[in-house]
Amino acid sequence: MRNSRRGLAFGFVATLAAIVPASLVWACVAPQSLTTASPTVQPGGILKVIGRETAPGAPIEIRLNSPTGPILSTVTGQPGGMNSKWEHDVPIPADLPYGKHVIYGVQNFRNMNATIPKATFYVGTVPDPAPQPEARAGFIDVGSGPSGLSLVLLGLGAAAGGLLLVGALSALAGSKRSEPEGQPVKAS
Repeated sequence: MRNSRRGLAFGFVATLAAIVPASLVWACVAPQSLTTASPTVQPGGILKVIGRETAPGAPIEIRLNSPTGPILSTVTGQPGGMNSKWEHDVPIPADLPYGKHVIYGVQNFRNMNATIPKATFYVGTVPDPAPQPEARAGFIDVGSGPSGLSLVLLGLGAAAGGLLLVGALSALAGSKRSEPEGQPVKAS
């Protein structure tokens, strides 16, 4: 018993020794994000980009349609760290085709989140509408399905079957009880 308590205490301390430092380190990693002030822009227009949680002062390349795509603009001098926010105007090429596009904020300073922040925008079109739920039937055909009487009879039958099963199991469990055996009393 004593060894199992020691093992349990050691396991608890070892778990805490691993979890506490990992949680403290994870708490210091802020998720980088990139959004736009407006989801649409015309060809040759200006797209206002909003970035959060990036490294301070390290240049951020705003790239088109992939992390290695053409550079549209470079952001410098931005604040950084947790709860930081910056805005930057990105010129959109006049020959960019209409439709859906993605910009990436590539910062080669650090990549603690293992992801590159990105934002979707639309050139010359409106964004896709939000998906609508499928229309559901507003009524049920009364003539279909079992009748009310048959549902009541099915319920009563299931209840009776359950009672019979429980009774049989309790009878079996009661019949297998063994009586305690008496031990002879020693005379002293």
